[in-house]
Amino acid sequence: MFADFLAATFRHAVSNGIAGWRDDDLAFVRDWGFDIAKIERPVAVWQGQMDRMVPFTHGQWLAEHIPNIRVHLYRDEGHLSLAVTALDRIIEDLVAIAR
Repeated sequence: MFADFLAATFRHAVSNGIAGWRDDDLAFVRDWGFDIAKIERPVAVWQGQMDRMVPFTHGQWLAEHIPNIRVHLYRDEGHLSLAVTALDRIIEDLVAIAR
């Protein structure tokens, strides 16, 4: 069921082209145009070391460079498994940040 939902979501996401997806990937290697050390809004990073889409070191780097960040780095999770095993906790964390 989750796989079907995810496949449909991905198909829809690229239905008008891959430019957005490409830009997301290029963000790993390009300057973002602002100093992340000056971020004042609440930020949470959730990532698993088994992630094959986003390097785990990227999550670690964000955790080291964004002030007051809520860090959730898991050794035994992947990119998609977090959405299955931790979705309730992710939502609770986002709600807590928004308060």
